[in-house]
Amino acid sequence: MAGPRNKAGKPASEHPVLIELGETLATRRRDTGRLQQEVAEAAGVSRSTLHTIEHGGAGVRFEKVVAVAHALGLELGFFEPNEAAGDNASAPQGEKENAEAVEQN
Repeated sequence: MAGPRNKAGKPASEHPVLIELGETLATRRRDTGRLQQEVAEAAGVSRSTLHTIEHGGAGVRFEKVVAVAHALGLELGFFEPNEAAGDNASAPQGEKENAEAVEQN
């Protein structure tokens, strides 16, 4: 079976945190050599839902995003803006809370 394509698509929303989260998840999936269908099945979501998440789409239930992160060996965390800036210099400015995917131990 062929590996994942390294192809960036058009964002599904204008929300920078959702776009960044989706890009992080898509990058992790590609870096681990997994296909969307494989990760979607492991997370218990449809491939279409995974596609929407990876493209920063709004309207996806949070537990589905968490399931995808877990299927990729990641956890989601929330940080106050000053905490995120100290740990992640590229965190978006002006957000009350920033979501970040972090690798599980």
